[in-house]
Amino acid sequence: MILSVIFFLLAFLLDRAVKMFVLNNFVLGETRGFIPGILQLTYAQNTGVAFGFLANHQWIPLVLTPLIMIGLGVLLWKNVFPCPVCRLALVAVMAGGLSNWIDRIAYGFVVDMFETVFMRFAIFNVADIFITVGGGVFLVAYFLKELRTMRENKGSESTEPEQTEPSGE
Repeated sequence: MILSVIFFLLAFLLDRAVKMFVLNNFVLGETRGFIPGILQLTYAQNTGVAFGFLANHQWIPLVLTPLIMIGLGVLLWKNVFPCPVCRLALVAVMAGGLSNWIDRIAYGFVVDMFETVFMRFAIFNVADIFITVGGGVFLVAYFLKELRTMRENKGSESTEPEQTEPSGE
């Protein structure tokens, strides 16, 4: 539990720090090199969710994000997913979700800054990375655990109990 709290705080604070850096040092639309040929920093404002989806419906992520966060929190609290990797992945999703939700409340948009140079892709932020990678890691870890459980159960079903012969009494 302590590891989850520490990871949540680190992920959340990293995203907030990068966003504050961009807000304090960039003007909207400004681009600066970051990793040559791979990534540049471009200050963008996203009023929607992933890839600008729902840009004209700000109320949807404002309402759904806290509901999802509460749901994930309850699942974690009740230890529904005892797998440590699953738990940390969900914590990553929660940290990113909370930080982007705070942006929506504070500014009316989400601060984005990472833009890929080698391909055309949406501009994104640290929280988006935690949400996407956390969600992906959770799905892989969960399904691998379920697959392992199914194989173990199938193995135990194939061993038939010993047959006893009826007594002649």
